[in-house]
Amino acid sequence: MTSITRTSIASGATGGLLAGIVSGFVLQVARTTTPDGVQAPAMTLVAGAVHTAHAPVAWVAYLVYAALIGAGFGWLLHRQQAGGGLSVIWGVLYGGFWWIFSGLVVIPALYGVAPLTSAAVDVIRNASLPWFAAMLVDGGVLGAVYALLVHRGPPRAGTGSVQMPRAA
Repeated sequence: MTSITRTSIASGATGGLLAGIVSGFVLQVARTTTPDGVQAPAMTLVAGAVHTAHAPVAWVAYLVYAALIGAGFGWLLHRQQAGGGLSVIWGVLYGGFWWIFSGLVVIPALYGVAPLTSAAVDVIRNASLPWFAAMLVDGGVLGAVYALLVHRGPPRAGTGSVQMPRAA
């Protein structure tokens, strides 16, 4: 693994962690109806997935998840020369992918439900809209932070300024 790849993955993980804080706040303030019919923060979806009733444990699990998907984002973009705007667009699209994949595969599997089934849809149904918003916010913040970190670091090979010979 090259140093560029490691830097990109680390930048993605850092961006994912910061994005997780912002999108976790979205999940904390957005309300959803639990299977018991009670209005609760959408973060209870994460708490149920990690089998806890304690909000701090759910937050830690969510931040680990966000850092891991951020690292994946960094790995995917390690060869790209995406500027800030393009990184944000890629981040939002990446967040949309994770809304679908985590909603139909990851979260249901953590709940003990077969992925890609109607039962999997039932697991996330009530929190789907807040989860969608959180994943798009997560992706946008991830893309922005990633762009800032990658472009702030040492110049990548082949991206520095071109040295022109001086006229004598």
